[in-house]
Amino acid sequence: MKPHDRDFDDLLSEALSREEAEVFRRLGKPSVFHLVTDTFRGTMRWLNILGYAVTIVVFGLGIVCLVGLLGTDRPPMMLRWGLGFGTCVLTVMALKVWFWMEMQRHSLLREIKRVELQVAHLGAQLRDARLVPGPHADESGRGPS
Repeated sequence: MKPHDRDFDDLLSEALSREEAEVFRRLGKPSVFHLVTDTFRGTMRWLNILGYAVTIVVFGLGIVCLVGLLGTDRPPMMLRWGLGFGTCVLTVMALKVWFWMEMQRHSLLREIKRVELQVAHLGAQLRDARLVPGPHADESGRGPS
């Protein structure tokens, strides 16, 4: 079987040691619910909470505009209610796209951290094998003798 025919995660798990594979298995792939709740953590937490609150308010306002649009028969009022409804729909859509980009950012950061962990393990293995300069496991911080 050619490598491109298999899932990359399967190839990666085969290449990892048993200990590293266990770490990556525990990290796992987050669910959509976990990605959504991750947007309410971190440095942009308050901005995300504000955006979510605005989304709920604008959605409610959109419902009011839709009811007003369907409840009138005068063209000028239909135009006003319709413009209000269209504006609310576009605003909710823009905020939803923004939240999906935030979830994508969190997912990407998680993958970058996994790569950093893998590089750290590789660096430790290279130092232990004395293939790169640096402190080795058997020296335990002692100075040169």
